[in-house]
Amino acid sequence: MAFEPSDATYGFPYETPYDVQKQLMDHLYRSFAHGQVTVVESPTGTGKSLSLISSSLSFLRDAKAHARHEVVASIRESVAASESMKDEPAWVIEHEIKTKLEELDRQERDLEERLSEIREREKRERAQAAREQGRSLTKKRQKLSDEEKREQDDEQFAPTPYHEDGSEPVASDASVQQDADDNHSPAVRALLDAMSGKSKARQEEEEEPDVRKIYFASRTHSQLSQFVAELRKTAFARSDDPYPSPTLPTSSATSAPTPEASRPVRIIPLGSRQTLCINDDVRRKSGGSNEAMGDLCTELQKGGKDRCPYLPPLTEPAKLNDFRDKALASVHDIEDIEDLGRKTQTCPYYGSRKAVRAAEVVTLPYNMLMQKTAREALGLSLKDHIVIVDEAHNLIDSILSLHSVSVTTSQLLTIRQALLTYIQKFRSRFTGLNASYLKQLALLLKGLSAFAEGWSTGGKKEEMVQVAKVFAAGGATALDQINLRKLDEYLQKSKIARKIGGYVDSVAEEKTASGRQAVRANATRALQHIQQFILSLANASRDGRILLSQTTKLAGKDGAEGKTEVTLKYMLLAPAESFRDVAEEAKAVVLAGGTMAPMSDFREQLFPFVPQERFSTFSCGHVVPKENVLTYAVTKGPTGVPFNFTFERRKDEKLLDELGQAIVNIAAVVPKGVVVFVPSYDFLHHAQARWEKSGMIKRLGAKKLTFWEPKASADVDLVLREFAAGNAGDGKGSILFAVVGAKLSEGINFADDMARAVVVCGIPYPNSQSAELKERMAYLKNAGPGSRPAGAPDAGQVLYQNLAFRAVNQSIGRAIRNARDWASIILLDERYTQPAKKAQLPRWLGDDVQSPATFGALIQGVAQFSRARRAAQAKETAQ
Repeated sequence: MAFEPSDATYGFPYETPYDVQKQLMDHLYRSFAHGQVTVVESPTGTGKSLSLISSSLSFLRDAKAHARHEVVASIRESVAASESMKDEPAWVIEHEIKTKLEELDRQERDLEERLSEIREREKRERAQAAREQGRSLTKKRQKLSDEEKREQDDEQFAPTPYHEDGSEPVASDASVQQDADDNHSPAVRALLDAMSGKSKARQEEEEEPDVRKIYFASRTHSQLSQFVAELRKTAFARSDDPYPSPTLPTSSATSAPTPEASRPVRIIPLGSRQTLCINDDVRRKSGGSNEAMGDLCTELQKGGKDRCPYLPPLTEPAKLNDFRDKALASVHDIEDIEDLGRKTQTCPYYGSRKAVRAAEVVTLPYNMLMQKTAREALGLSLKDHIVIVDEAHNLIDSILSLHSVSVTTSQLLTIRQALLTYIQKFRSRFTGLNASYLKQLALLLKGLSAFAEGWSTGGKKEEMVQVAKVFAAGGATALDQINLRKLDEYLQKSKIARKIGGYVDSVAEEKTASGRQAVRANATRALQHIQQFILSLANASRDGRILLSQTTKLAGKDGAEGKTEVTLKYMLLAPAESFRDVAEEAKAVVLAGGTMAPMSDFREQLFPFVPQERFSTFSCGHVVPKENVLTYAVTKGPTGVPFNFTFERRKDEKLLDELGQAIVNIAAVVPKGVVVFVPSYDFLHHAQARWEKSGMIKRLGAKKLTFWEPKASADVDLVLREFAAGNAGDGKGSILFAVVGAKLSEGINFADDMARAVVVCGIPYPNSQSAELKERMAYLKNAGPGSRPAGAPDAGQVLYQNLAFRAVNQSIGRAIRNARDWASIILLDERYTQPAKKAQLPRWLGDDVQSPATFGALIQGVAQFSRARRAAQAKETAQ
């Protein structure tokens, strides 16, 4: 579907978008209309989120209106061609068309009428509801704290009959097991409903239309909340000042406004149990573990007095339906959804999922969107919907990480012992298939242990091997005879891992509450981990490898020799196949970020299968004026020592002394904050030790308050607060030393006086001797050499360069955070003057990277630039 936007400004909330914002919205709208996969770069401060919101929601409403127009035309054509209608007068034909449209709009209108009533009621009762919510929560918590969980009977751990006739195992009791339904397709759920006699309400739920929507994903809930905050600035979030749907030519009989003509967009945030569970008893017992919450939640979904009080059974859908309507009535973020759950005493985890089909925008973290199993568990369909992934610069690494899983030899031993204990207990209850698959599981665990122990005797500390090599080891275990796909299917359908772990945990539990909390779920966690490993092996292809590594545990107090532990890590080397179903099912896909360059990784690693005409990229300039940014690539230090921070030279004391003097000189002429990024923690520690010894830190302290990036994440906020405090008021300012690619190089806002200069020392190339990186580079080199021009670098080398420069560009992006910001960007390494390296820097820097003849010229230029910017800032403030 290709058409022009009904509003050239896309409903942008401010009077006149910047040119770069208009260009980005134009590009995005065309991409949606043509069903493209596009990678877009919009530097921080350019209004990326608002551009994404305005263009995507404009397209969504335009597409609905055009689809309706096409339906009207189709109905008109059908009626006109009908033998029974051809002799009828025009008003009869128009009445027939109107009747058909009303039926088409009925579900949408019914939903909107309910939502409108809720909006009006909430508008009148908001203040009173807030007070009542606090009182209600206090009473509920007191009630829950007095309840004690009854002891579980061994019977609940017994295996259920397993069949391979296409049906799922049916629970021996009649309780509703909603968590099991999470992993079923709609077709399987319908079969189960028919077999178990579930209510008509469930069938009606399946028939609820899945409206075209936007899936908006980012890394964290805080980033998603920022997206919702930006959405609230627009007319799309309001019912009193709606962004109008386009007016389409219709007859008088069909010119009535459509149900979405005046209302806020329907949005629902999705989150994990860890984020949304409101059962405080479950939260306490789980210790904050999302996996433990899942197990406890499943236990509490069974019938009887112990059922979770917040989750009604499927046979009583009214409560979840009411939550769905309240959630969709206005624009909520994830915290609002949790608050709504507490207010209505309804589970927001399941309630939010209930709202997905009717929602027009769904926000969710990366991991819930990128894994097919996670989408299936949530019941998410991407078919013909729009997928937007923000903060996508790390998407490739995120996908590889999501599909990688490790197990250790001690875990394999523990799980095999748990399995044998379970088999001994329930042997008489097994069907033939149960016995067969549990025997295969035991065989697999034994075989993996034997392979790992055999490898450990070879003297290697680390090795990457093909998955097939593990199974070709042969011997008595005969692993190659195991059908991993069938075994994985059995583990998923039967939920046997949960039962084995639950039984073994219950046997091992101590009698005290603290003991139960400490021991519970050890076997369950490990078994589910093993199941994930088997799932990876079952789906292993040429893109997968197993990384073997070994460590020696410390010797015991009795002087006994330390024990060797082998780790088997399944690794995905290429993310394309894992992302293929997202790209092929969705109407359009957008990967967006402030720093996406270099973009070649996304084309080669994520979308090699996408036709050229369906793939596009866009990089917009910065909204900050060019005169507000000064960029230097520096080849030599104050005394003429070349700046070359290659891995071999990083510990050179002469180079470290030169760097220290250079930073002292820069700190002397830059007002307020300076942020210095170095290649690694190791380099940071060597520099700090050398400068302590030479007195350089004392000299630096005379210019700025000095701070260092902490290794512990818990200490980051304190360091940032103290660094910011040093840049406030009339003080001398602060300097912060941070590591490229670490905690302070992404997602941190060093706006205005927080960073009037950003210094990047060296190029942070990753360790080329890493077995993992070497295998990835080799894989990419051999994946498709015929598709690259003669003389072009191989894809493995491109990856190596891009990993370094994406980290550099993220660090550079910390400096300029809004249209009025200004800063110097100083790149200390002679390699930055090479044309190929300059080409990988952010595009908004353009050709403005200067290389001063001497370090003194750099200091003079930075000093003049800083004075000019401060004067201009003072003049602007005075006006």
